[in-house]
Amino acid sequence: MGFINIFIGSEENVRVKEGKLVVREGREGFPVEDIGCVMVDNLRTNVSVYALNELAKAGAAVIFCDEKHTPYTCLLPHSGYYRRLAVLELQSALSKPRKKRLWQMIVRRKLEGQAACLRFYGKGEEAKKLEALSAQVNSNDPDNREAEGARLYFPALFGEGFTRGEDNGVNGMLNYGYAIVRSLIARHLCARGFECAYGIFHKNQLNAFNLADDMIEPFRPVVDCFAASLPPGETNPSRKRELFRVVNLSVDSGGQMHSLSNAVERMAESLLSYYKGERDDLVMPALAGLKEHLYE
Repeated sequence: MGFINIFIGSEENVRVKEGKLVVREGREGFPVEDIGCVMVDNLRTNVSVYALNELAKAGAAVIFCDEKHTPYTCLLPHSGYYRRLAVLELQSALSKPRKKRLWQMIVRRKLEGQAACLRFYGKGEEAKKLEALSAQVNSNDPDNREAEGARLYFPALFGEGFTRGEDNGVNGMLNYGYAIVRSLIARHLCARGFECAYGIFHKNQLNAFNLADDMIEPFRPVVDCFAASLPPGETNPSRKRELFRVVNLSVDSGGQMHSLSNAVERMAESLLSYYKGERDDLVMPALAGLKEHLYE
């Protein structure tokens, strides 16, 4: 699992030399096998084809931003997993009870994460309500406890009257952070042979990443908690560079502390095991504060 996450916000010529990714001439490169994610947020940056191939072989996620500094394209593997058809067959053969159980687990962990986020900011009473909602989530969440939780959670975290539909700085930060994590999830799902258009709960025929949109749900509270720690303001390039740090946050992943980027990989691997019938749960993240993960 790569542990180095690189943000490139200035005009550079990126290449690989002697197994290291060189971002800026004259500076020490980063070992390609240690890289987890590279975000390129400058349209004048040049990345060599050789560098892209080496990053893809190493399993790194490479994300490119558009002229608005918003994640727009992610480098996805074309044939990295040798049993892609077998995984597609697993997806289509997953029984309805196991699919409903999967969505139940995802929603429960999301609500638990939202409660933990509110507790982090001293909102214990609201957190208790979300914890109670989490315990009430049934198979496939037929009562839509997820939406009920959102109506309580966002105003509690960002202020009375706040909604996700508004065009403001807070929603800009959330959308940017979600886009980063969504790209990481899509990369790791594709690397394991999943057809990302084939979702669990999300089924939009115009969405090529329904499965990634399912699997991002338990990660959203981590992004929310980090965004809430930043001073309010316009989501400018400087703020977006700061938001990229979310991939380095330390989270509890199945009882072990990992960076968020590695927690994505662990979740994707556990999802494959779930589809194979080798396990009945998922390795999903749990909020563990806002500290950057340190590797020994």
